Amino acid sequence: MQGKCSNQADKFVMEFKNKIIPLLLMAALLPFVLSCSIEKKIAREYIKSDTARSVLLIPPAYLFKTSLKTYEIENAAELSEYELDSLLMENSLFLKHVSDSAFLGQYVNSFMKELEELGFAVYPDSALHSFLGGQANAFIINLAQLELEEYVMPLSEEEQFGDYIYSYKLDLNAVNLNSWIEINRINVEEDKEFFFGSLYLTDEMDGYFRLNYFTGDVVFRHTIDTLLLNEIYSLGSLGGQLHASYVFDHLLNKYIDKKMEEKNFRRSDIYYHYNRQKRYILPAAEGERLIPMN
Repeated sequence: MQGKCSNQADKFVMEFKNKIIPLLLMAALLPFVLSCSIEKKIAREYIKSDTARSVLLIPPAYLFKTSLKTYEIENAAELSEYELDSLLMENSLFLKHVSDSAFLGQYVNSFMKELEELGFAVYPDSALHSFLGGQANAFIINLAQLELEEYVMPLSEEEQFGDYIYSYKLDLNAVNLNSWIEINRINVEEDKEFFFGSLYLTDEMDGYFRLNYFTGDVVFRHTIDTLLLNEIYSLGSLGGQLHASYVFDHLLNKYIDKKMEEKNFRRSDIYYHYNRQKRYILPAAEGERLIPMN
């Protein structure tokens, strides 16, 4: 009889655990779920208030172009900085062909257009007096510096055949777009922030290992679709659009921080990204934001 009671008690304990553990998990997750729901509601409020935001956009004065292929220059260490920079530019594949004004135009126009699509009234730097005329929720965005870097990106491919691992290494041409952005909110003291954004393009490589079953030899066959000049200009357009959207995300998250603090609610660790095309608010992917600078 005692064994039967003991078995029933054990069964009761197991059933209780099976019921109570999910409840405890739900209780633990409930504050997080509620917090995320509130944050998304606040984010939607910010997105809908698009008629109240304006920006004075200051374009970069120059396009800096840097070749990192110093290894291609003989006796580079013996040359002056000016001589080395001149030789690097002359030997570059892409930089010497890029029109500074055309590239800057692609970036700035794309940046401006994306801000407008996100609901900002955008003023050029020549319209400073009009911009300052009573703007309540206004920002100065200074595209402080824009840089193109040319370099090579090492790529290593490997695959195992039997007990052996075969590898193949090659270099791809690559171009980086680096941007330094300053955001200054008008009429708010000490609200000036600096950010860095970067993205790159490389040659496109399509390759595979092939085993010759008769000889046992393994070779790597590949084709390379080399970067073209028009793709680098497209990088300027894409960079302007992405960096403008990341500026919006930064302001969006600051707004969420402020409202959650005012409501005395706990803010989650989620950094939100707004996908304008799909009208989604979702956690930003890795690298999908500007990098704060001290």
